[in-house]
Amino acid sequence: MAYQERVNILSTSEQAEFFGPPLFTTNDQRFFFALNDLERVVAVSFRNRGLRCMFVLLLGYFKAKPITLTPGFHQVKHDLAYICQSVFPGTGLRPFNLSKKELERVYQRIMILCDYRRWNAREHEQILMRYLADQASAWSSPRHLFDAAVEYSSIERVAIPGYSTLQKIISRVLVQQHSALASQVKETLSDDLKNQLQSLLETKCTLGLKGLRQSARNFTSPELDKELAIHQHIQHWMPEVLSTVKALSLSEKNLNYFAERVDYYGSKLKRQPQTRQQLYLLCYLQFRWQQALERIADGFIHHVRQTQHKAKAFAQESVYLEWQKAANNVSKAANILSLFTDSSVDPEQSFGRVREQALSMLPLRELESVCLFLNDQKRSVEEALWQYYDQREALRTGLLRSLFLCLHFEGNEETQRLAMTLQQASIDLKTHGKLSLETMNLVRVPARQRPHLRNKQEQPDPGRHEWALYQQIPRRLNGQLTLPDVAKYRSLEDDLVEKSRWQRDKDTLLDSSQLPKLMAHSDELVQNMMRQLNSRLEEVSTYLEDSDNRNVILRNPQGKRHWRLPGGNKKQLVNNPFFQQIPTTSVADVLRMVDRDTAFIDCFEHVLGSHAHSRRHEFDLLAILIGNATNQGIYGIAQISDRTYDQLSTIQANYLRLETLQAANDQINNATARLQIFRHYQIQEDLVHASADGQKFETRRETFKTRYSSKYFGTQKGISAMTLIANHAAINARVIGANEHESHYVFDLLMSNTSEIIPEVLSTDTHGVNHVNFALLDLFGFQFAPRYAQVGRVLNDLFDVKETADQRIRLKLKNPIKHKRIQQHWDTIARIAISLKERRTTQASLVRKLSGYKKNHPLLEALTEYNRLVKAQYLLSYISDASLRQYVQRALNRGEAYHQLRRAISNVNGDQFRGSSDEEIQLWNECARLVANAIIYFNSSILSRLLNSFEHQDDAAKVDIVKQASPVAWYNINLKGTYSFELSEKLPDLEELMASIDGYKPVLEK
Repeated sequence: MAYQERVNILSTSEQAEFFGPPLFTTNDQRFFFALNDLERVVAVSFRNRGLRCMFVLLLGYFKAKPITLTPGFHQVKHDLAYICQSVFPGTGLRPFNLSKKELERVYQRIMILCDYRRWNAREHEQILMRYLADQASAWSSPRHLFDAAVEYSSIERVAIPGYSTLQKIISRVLVQQHSALASQVKETLSDDLKNQLQSLLETKCTLGLKGLRQSARNFTSPELDKELAIHQHIQHWMPEVLSTVKALSLSEKNLNYFAERVDYYGSKLKRQPQTRQQLYLLCYLQFRWQQALERIADGFIHHVRQTQHKAKAFAQESVYLEWQKAANNVSKAANILSLFTDSSVDPEQSFGRVREQALSMLPLRELESVCLFLNDQKRSVEEALWQYYDQREALRTGLLRSLFLCLHFEGNEETQRLAMTLQQASIDLKTHGKLSLETMNLVRVPARQRPHLRNKQEQPDPGRHEWALYQQIPRRLNGQLTLPDVAKYRSLEDDLVEKSRWQRDKDTLLDSSQLPKLMAHSDELVQNMMRQLNSRLEEVSTYLEDSDNRNVILRNPQGKRHWRLPGGNKKQLVNNPFFQQIPTTSVADVLRMVDRDTAFIDCFEHVLGSHAHSRRHEFDLLAILIGNATNQGIYGIAQISDRTYDQLSTIQANYLRLETLQAANDQINNATARLQIFRHYQIQEDLVHASADGQKFETRRETFKTRYSSKYFGTQKGISAMTLIANHAAINARVIGANEHESHYVFDLLMSNTSEIIPEVLSTDTHGVNHVNFALLDLFGFQFAPRYAQVGRVLNDLFDVKETADQRIRLKLKNPIKHKRIQQHWDTIARIAISLKERRTTQASLVRKLSGYKKNHPLLEALTEYNRLVKAQYLLSYISDASLRQYVQRALNRGEAYHQLRRAISNVNGDQFRGSSDEEIQLWNECARLVANAIIYFNSSILSRLLNSFEHQDDAAKVDIVKQASPVAWYNINLKGTYSFELSEKLPDLEELMASIDGYKPVLEK
């Protein structure tokens, strides 16, 4: 992206919203314009009544948003009227505007009262630029830097500077960053690699840039051959590429961001400056090489495990069939036994002749089976297993060996021998095409398998030893074996902040994180938490003893205590009757009306940055969004609308990307948060309580993330769409494999949320819980509040209910918290947290690698103990606070309600993803999230107008009903039919749609 002097960060509507006067409701006016004694003294010091009222107005605005404003009288006349009526009662004010001197005088007093300083470029600009430069090293997205600048202003208590000032500062930071990177690239790259990079842009063969961008779609041999060809093609460049990228010190997030530019620009990358081309291509080559290696590793694991599964099935069936055949051959065996009683058989003839005669009646193997049958024994399953592996020789010597030879393994103390064996095996296979005797002697297998690894001549069988070696790899790639070149399988140490940097800059890193738990002294923090836990144990024990606890614990006739915690109502009302009174609106019209209010179409920028503010393709974009959201795709939507496939295909390639869809979703969600009804969606007062849950969807095509699940898909494959729901809005989403654990992604969903709706409490069901989530979320300032399916079992595992000598209930931990272990390894815990903060790793990768540690590993034990400490405090609140249980259930109900809406959208065309790759499925899921969020905004607008109308009519009963209504409804939305996107007539008017609602009266603007 080319950065102008002032980079575009916010859309026009976002600028007006953020830097303009806030829109206050009546309750907001009461709160923000209320004066304490000191504020009233300062206000009264202004002799001019107009100036006095304007002071109260600007003070209230500054409390809501620390920005200096110069509003015109007509912009704020509604709030001034309230101040004239309620704060300083008297006559109304004639229109006037403050002079520059008067405005300065007012804000001087406001800054003193609020303990803020005005923005001073000479004093603050360089400090802010250094702060943003550090932030840019983690992620150089302009919006991320804008949010960081706002956060910095809040921390330093400096009034937020104007938009143009922030644009200029952020642009300079980005230009400096890109210039520094370009200079490093120019100085570091060899002429040979520069030529190779240039040839990628100019080559049109299959292994040029176009060929590199064609990745495997699934685990089949032809698709994995693509990754093998790409790996072989770029492998010889990688030493210099890796050393150059390492010298640039790019974060994982920035590296991926620069790499994505290659896919976004495609063949148009040639139009970028040469140093920028080289930077993007370097990052892309590293990303693509690592992606190829990850898919090669995943493909290897998939085929080894699949072969093992088929071998077991074959062995079981083979042994069963042989057992049946032996039973049927008993009669033939009787004929063989009759040879010993047949008087016609010459007793002088050799045993060999008799044996030959017996084998003519029944072959040797079948005779052996009959002997085993008569002795009530079955042939060894192990033998049948290895017979199957022998039959799969082509797979072993072909695809599996090719995949294996691309991988470089390293081991820990326990697997060092195995890693060395794998390295030696790789050398043998490359050199001789089979394992050497020395390597085969290094292969460790269970004793029962050893006889089967020898051939008929009792010599070691190279093929079977190769299989035995391959089978040890998948179960060890959980931290015991590592692949240092693959992010998914490298060691945990490689994911963390470098140890030298951590030791040198630890204090600075902790302070800049602005995370209170990390900035605190570890000993004091843990001791305080332990004191709080002990205090809570006493309080809850008293609660259980003194209050009516029949709904908490029960004692059965045997005297055992059982927990019984009634949850909240699991039913969630969707399609509120309000919406059934409204005429049906086409989903295309809904999107157009939402775009009219939020301008979300402006977020779909052209891949080259041109036509950023052009809306000439808005109808095509609406068609693409609906087509993908309803699983019809652009081809399907072209058949039933006024759009053409060729036109939609071009627009989708140029405008539809994950970043533009994310921005559009944020635009809609931010607009929803500004509606009057939104604050009534709060589950807890002054807290945003979110939920995260996965929803399973079947797929028509196989990709890397699709997996079998008989419970959800029968005999088909599918994926899971994880969604983060806050106040009904879907603020973030991610597609994961159907076999992946949802708990590995809840933290990532929170941290990658870019909307203005910031959750403070997160609830999940049991699938969202693991042994570190309480700890991670607590360190980052979130409260984790899961609902357990079997809460009684969880409580019994953590607590004991005892009775004291005076027969009073005493609650205590079953196993004390090992707080000294936490304190001992706090430094590493903090290092992990900072690495997550800097986006060097993800929660999913972290948990996967920690899971490979033994339970008594010091670091894992420390994290687990801290997790237990936080979990225990939460469960004590869960026991004693029925309202908390209700909050958790309501949050999860909202997630289920969203899933119903999401399912209704996807059911338009069979409820199956037709995407041919994981990336395409993710795009379609984001389109569906956008359409769902648009419907929620549309319904929230209706509820806001209803609320305003009934408040104006003083109809308290209907006001309460509206406050409780859910915006998740689609009975008033026509999702099917023939779509028309060309605007041939005016959009439906919301007031006309709402005219049929009983009791609704429009509120006329004053």
